[in-house]
Amino acid sequence: MVKNSVFAALSFSILLISACSDDPSSDEPDVQDDVELTDESDDENEYEEVLGDIERFAGEDPEEWMRTEPGTYVGDDYDEQIILDTMEQVIHNGADDEEVFYTLLDLAAEDFRDYQAFLDGAEVDYSAASDRPDGEVDVEDEDNLQLNVQVLFDASGSMAASVSDGVKIDVAKDAVQDFLSEMPESTNVSLRVYGHKGSNQREGKEESCAGTEEVYPLSGYDEESFREALDQFEPTGYTPIAASIEAAQDDLAAQDDENVENIIYIVSDGEETCGGDPVQAAENLNGSDIEAVVNIIGFDVSEEEQEQLIEIANAGQGEYLPADSGEQLAQALREEQEALVSEWRDWSVENTEGNRSEQLEYEEQSREMESEMTELSREEQDNLSSILQTLTEASDKDLREVEDMIRNRGTELRSYMGDESRDFRREARQEGIDQRRETREESRDERSNVGDDDE
Repeated sequence: MVKNSVFAALSFSILLISACSDDPSSDEPDVQDDVELTDESDDENEYEEVLGDIERFAGEDPEEWMRTEPGTYVGDDYDEQIILDTMEQVIHNGADDEEVFYTLLDLAAEDFRDYQAFLDGAEVDYSAASDRPDGEVDVEDEDNLQLNVQVLFDASGSMAASVSDGVKIDVAKDAVQDFLSEMPESTNVSLRVYGHKGSNQREGKEESCAGTEEVYPLSGYDEESFREALDQFEPTGYTPIAASIEAAQDDLAAQDDENVENIIYIVSDGEETCGGDPVQAAENLNGSDIEAVVNIIGFDVSEEEQEQLIEIANAGQGEYLPADSGEQLAQALREEQEALVSEWRDWSVENTEGNRSEQLEYEEQSREMESEMTELSREEQDNLSSILQTLTEASDKDLREVEDMIRNRGTELRSYMGDESRDFRREARQEGIDQRRETREESRDERSNVGDDDE
């Protein structure tokens, strides 16, 4: 807390700056007269009026910092010279490190209140589902649609690790085979593997990153042949997701039919490790004449690596589904299979796509606000550090502790902003997944009811 020891001397500086600014013709005697008329009590009041309540910055909670009234000279009112003049007098009057820091904030702390208001008001509220179908299925339309499903299978070295119910690559192979075996009979399926060549060592990276292979060409499903294709590879190298998506586009482009729906499922336990741009590749594929939807099944993926896989699915207008065990992987694939058939599928797609668009809007808005907040925090830290550097050069006071306080404030603010923003996106993502899952489950149940009525 700044005591009376700094008030009296600081008052002179403030009055001097004020007098010079208000009347350039004022001479020194006039200023001296003002000083002589100011007693110690007036000095304290003058100090508090100009600098405000500096103790509002004394807390340790970044959320409270975000709610705090900003400094006097920020935004369009930023005036580094006034700040420097005031701070030089504060230091000259013997202020300790905390007093220097809080006074500096009172003069130059940025305004984060609107961003905190956004965080306070951020709420996930998805639209209700549209009107349900009447239960009638247009079998002719179903029969005329050619469905092509291609699985891009991660066989990188990390797939040799284990989850709760087995080795990852083994349970993933079983889940993929079960998934494709339950597709409608007319469905064409394909299996492309990546990461199965070279090694996960530096000397094997080039071969591994170039290794993406269609081991089961697009055709009708045959259980024995498909199993043989699965048995051809084991977990080995790196993770060239982008190259595999680009190769998948070539695979599907060979199919020249008009009434075709192309869907890709990427089963992966991690992000791209070969330097490619899988997000752009997915966007290109979805935006091409093929119009393939790119879905991601994140199998035992760390939270740090989920972000890229989610971006790939978003770019491909698909779904990101997490699975931490073989059973969860199988369940995720089963839910996808069940969502591909009948007129209820149209209702399901309509509502899941609408829900997904809302989710993307939530996530994009959150990212934009996080970017603005963190940029403002960095700008504040740079300004404060620049002012402190000038003060250090102009005085003999050791201000390294104040620099640490500035750095800590910036770090804590950005950490808080990031945590709050990620929590919101995580909530939006999970509620979106849950709502789409509920939509698919309702669609599946209703299709089952229609089937019962037909029997």
